[in-house]
Amino acid sequence: AADAMEMLLLSVLGPALRCDWRLTSTEVAGITTVVFAGMLLGAPGWGAVSDKRGRWSVFALSLCLMAYFGLLCSFAPDYFWLVSLRGVVGFNIGGAASSFTLLSEYLPQQHRAKVLILYNLFWGLGSTFEILLAYLVLPTLGWRYLVAFSSLPLFLFMLTLGHLPESARFLLASGRAEEAAAVIDQIARENRRPAMEGLPAVATVSESDRGQLKALFHPFYRRTSFILFSLWFGVAFSYYGIVLVSTEIFRFHQDCFSTAQSVTVAHNTTESVVDNSCCRGLQSDDYTAMLISSLGEFVIIPVNMLTIDALGRRATLGINYLLTGVFFGLTYLCVPKAATTAFLFLIRAHSAGIFNTIYIYTTEVYPTVIRSLGLGICSAMARLGSMTTPFVAQVIMPDVSVLLAFIIYLMVDLSCAGLCVLLPIETSGRALAHSLELPDVKFSAAADGASASDGAAADGASAADGASAADGASAADGVHERTDNEGGFGESKTE
Repeated sequence: AADAMEMLLLSVLGPALRCDWRLTSTEVAGITTVVFAGMLLGAPGWGAVSDKRGRWSVFALSLCLMAYFGLLCSFAPDYFWLVSLRGVVGFNIGGAASSFTLLSEYLPQQHRAKVLILYNLFWGLGSTFEILLAYLVLPTLGWRYLVAFSSLPLFLFMLTLGHLPESARFLLASGRAEEAAAVIDQIARENRRPAMEGLPAVATVSESDRGQLKALFHPFYRRTSFILFSLWFGVAFSYYGIVLVSTEIFRFHQDCFSTAQSVTVAHNTTESVVDNSCCRGLQSDDYTAMLISSLGEFVIIPVNMLTIDALGRRATLGINYLLTGVFFGLTYLCVPKAATTAFLFLIRAHSAGIFNTIYIYTTEVYPTVIRSLGLGICSAMARLGSMTTPFVAQVIMPDVSVLLAFIIYLMVDLSCAGLCVLLPIETSGRALAHSLELPDVKFSAAADGASASDGAAADGASAADGASAADGASAADGVHERTDNEGGFGESKTE
């Protein structure tokens, strides 16, 4: 929720500063773009460190830095300092994805998708709260107080970090079985379940082999990785596009910088002149439309919970991309304001549904030793989309062509819907892979999209002497050692 507030702040900060600092459309877009540029640089770096050093430490550090520099933004004296500080905030937002990796590694297979979708409920809460906060603070106290208040939830959350344990899966991959057992026992106690007997199975991977970029482009993962890069670009381009369009869409035929007035001149004639002394900021109708569209993020959650396991991850992604594109096209039509608001609501809903699903798919498709890196690289691709979309929503749309802007959004979404069909691996009902040995990794024979039987993952696991690895554990000399698949961990046993 705190991350969402920092991101949704962009949709109201730009229009406010356009008036206060007399910014051009390009400068307004630059405020948004620099945040995503920071995320582009930060997400892969934080992801690699997360695979090598741990999920908790990366999440905690990035959260603290995000809160600190977010608060400093409220004291920015000019445009240069503001965009510089917002860029640093964006860099640290790139590390927040470790929280999703951390949560996904806590969860057993049968509950993973539904819990992770509910996790996104808090993103919707943060978005909604930010719009309400802007409505109350921006007209009365100004944008500096809004920026400061938006950073406060991050400081509050920092107080709870001590209650969040490290990922037991990461600890196992690091060879720290005793620490992993302690985390598992803590979780068991808090859930009033019996403690685990013995130590969990360990598939140790050296630190130098964890978080390797080349693992994402192994022949088994190459096609998946390239398609995911495109899909992440598309969802960020559309999602943040509609966030920004929501503040512009009802003003297509108005000049954002001036108001026309009819004044009396010589000989009692009148003519229209332009008053450049003020510009039109966000009005109550704009906040209402943004709030209604934000509520779409809540509506899509039960729909995704039904489809993500029943239809699978790939089908859920494809349907949401297709509907996002369709409603983007309909939004261009000259229809009553209520209909336009409904289209915004549905675009926001389905684009949020894409984000819900693609986060789950990405964390499931990559093994533990490169999971955070994979999510970080994909997040970086999303930031390219996020960096591009302000120039469509805040430059092309108001200054060049509204039609051209909507055509761009429509084509991106329809193209991504087609790419979903080409994803080779379906992760529904598939156990999380644990380790990947490079460079001599061997894979079980699998065609594109095939997964190992009984829910075990054939891809991403190492195999030797004819023994295939399930659930990501290593196998050698015909001995298959694994952890309990029910909860992701359990007593070490040999088969």
